This record gives sequence, structure tokens and C-alpha cells, in this order.
Amino acid sequence: MKRILILLGVLLLPVGAWGAYQGLETYQDEPGDKRQGPEQPIAFWHSVHAGQNQIPCMYCHYSAERSEGAGLPSVQVCVGCHAPGSGALPPEQAQLGFPQATRNKFWNAEATKLVDYWRRGEPIPWVKVHDLPEHVQFPHQSHVRVGLQCSTCHGQVQNMELVYQASTLRMGWCISCHTGEMELSPQEDATVRQRSSYIQGVRALAAAGSDVRGVDTRWPHQRASVDCTVCHY
Repeated sequence: MKRILILLGVLLLPVGAWGAYQGLETYQDEPGDKRQGPEQPIAFWHSVHAGQNQIPCMYCHYSAERSEGAGLPSVQVCVGCHAPGSGALPPEQAQLGFPQATRNKFWNAEATKLVDYWRRGEPIPWVKVHDLPEHVQFPHQSHVRVGLQCSTCHGQVQNMELVYQASTLRMGWCISCHTGEMELSPQEDATVRQRSSYIQGVRALAAAGSDVRGVDTRWPHQRASVDCTVCHY
């Protein structure tokens, strides 16, 4: 009886995984969307930095294209803009250069907090917004290098004040992109398909004479592997 129960449990595992996949939800950015993420220790608005000032994502999240984590900018990166020249001085001598209180008291006060962190030699304790379970891996570098845009997963952050989680980040949501069911812009989709190691692998097998006719039977527009080990390792 015990063996039967174990066997039944093993057989039901794919059903449970498929159920997770079927529970696909996507949050859409709507015009006038007023959703806000958690309060942060400093009022860093992406709508100001990525929106008004058009700072590229990779300027702050510089490790996204070469490591698994996108990373958070060090305080030194921030004071490089707000307290120019501070990198050549002892931290305690750093002086806020922008913005001035005469122009905007609110942003001056927030930027002063930044300089204070630099003077104390402390990292800014940012509150994490996109937090995956420990058993799930999302290698940023492979997604960035293949041509996926940051907004595809993170939404239109250039319109957000306090960044919020724009997508579910659930298993089904990720799989829908790998299988090609999630819609991408024509240019983004073309770039991803051109650089996809999965598609390149299938083409290499076909060129070597292997029978790959069954590959696109279920998902004819598949972009990436859906093997469990891709995300769970």
C-alpha cells in the first residue's frame, strides 16, 4: 500500500507542475496606473531617474549583463551624480551638489540622506521588490544578453515612482515566455530568437542530420528550454 501511495505521488507531480503553469496571470500597466511599491529609505523615483533624466537601466544595475543578479548600485555610484568629486575626497568631506534646496527642498533633503550614508560608510538598506523563492533561479545575464528588455519583466519602470512588481513572476508566466506564448515586440522577439541557445541547439541538431520534427509539435514558437533544470538548479 505504501509503494502504491508513493507511486501515485510521483505520477501526480507533473499534474501539480502543470497546474502551476496553467495559473498564468499577467499584471498590465494601465494608463494612469497609481500602484506603488514599498517605501524605501530614500525616495528614489524611477520616474525621475529612468523617466525624466533617461538614465539607462544598466548604469545603475550594471551587473545585470554579467551575473545572475541585477545588483543594486553602490552608494558611490549615486554620489557620483549627486556629489561630484566625492570619490577623490575622504567620505566625511563629501558635499551634496545636486539638487540644491533652493530648487527643491524635498529632493534636497532626500539626496542629503544619500550623502550621509556615504559619509558613514554604510550601504543604503533598499527594500527588495522582486523576491523569488530560494529554489528558483533567474540568471539576469542570459536574459539580457539574449536581447530581452528590462521592461518585459519589470514593467514600465520609467513611469513608476516607487517601483512595484509589475508581473506575477510565477512559474506559468515564465514558461509562457519560453514557449513563445507571451507576446513580445517584433524586434525583441526577432533578437531573442536569433540569440537563443535553445534555437541554435535545435538548428545544430538538424544540420547534423538529427530528426527534430517533433520539437515544435507542442509549442511551434518556442524561444527557450522548458527543462526543469533551467530555473531549478
